[in-house]
Amino acid sequence: MTAKSKTRVNCPWDALEGSKKSKKEAWTLKKGKEAITFTKSKMDNNFFLTQKDNDRKLSLQSFQARCTFHQLIEKGYKLQK
Repeated sequence: MTAKSKTRVNCPWDALEGSKKSKKEAWTLKKGKEAITFTKSKMDNNFFLTQKDNDRKLSLQSFQARCTFHQLIEKGYKLQK
């Protein structure tokens, strides 16, 4: 049995760790007409708010947001710059 080797893309908020800019910035993943936005919680640095299009916001812990980000990249979503 062989293990699949996956190349992990770093989360964009990792590069800004500890800076003031990381709290203000939003990161958007797009696939077709769908858009999912990740923003850091203003109340707690260990949480992220995610929102798909104009739906309600969902609060995720940091590790959950990281896992969700990687799963969306694997499903074909692209990070908007």
